[in-house]
Amino acid sequence: MSVTTARLATMTPHANQDAVQAALAKARHPIVRDFLAYYAGIHPADALPSREAFNPMAVPRLLPHLVLAEVERQPDGRPARFRIKVAGEEVVAALRMPLIGRYMDEIANTSEPTARFPIESRHSVVETGCMVYRRGKPRLRFPLDYAEVEYAHCPLAENGVTVDHIMTVNHYQALEPVLR
Repeated sequence: MSVTTARLATMTPHANQDAVQAALAKARHPIVRDFLAYYAGIHPADALPSREAFNPMAVPRLLPHLVLAEVERQPDGRPARFRIKVAGEEVVAALRMPLIGRYMDEIANTSEPTARFPIESRHSVVETGCMVYRRGKPRLRFPLDYAEVEYAHCPLAENGVTVDHIMTVNHYQALEPVLR
């Protein structure tokens, strides 16, 4: 048996595959579903997809809803930091502040418990190698009010194992206008 055949025989699906399929089953908005379907399509069977596997030209209509954060591991066991490399127009409009090149912990008011959630959920992605999906009432304060947010933080890893980037797809559902 060749090394390649032996490797294929022992290949087990990466745990993130199940997380992606579970999120796809729950995802409501087409933006989120389409991104998750694309992500599933670039996901190797036994590893995480790399940043290079993501081709923005394959999903141009989704780009306004995406955020790419680089994972920066800290010395002495301190938690990783997340530096935003790319932020789509819809995300920038929702937060109403410049994001590119900034660290998430500098943007969020981490003294407010709900403001820590976006950072903590990304820490979970780094630690487990599995995506985090959520749909529900916003846990953050936004300059605009939203009835619901739906997002998925998806891990990327150059070596297929160590998460070095997180790609997030976001959909913000506006509140229905109040008629008087």
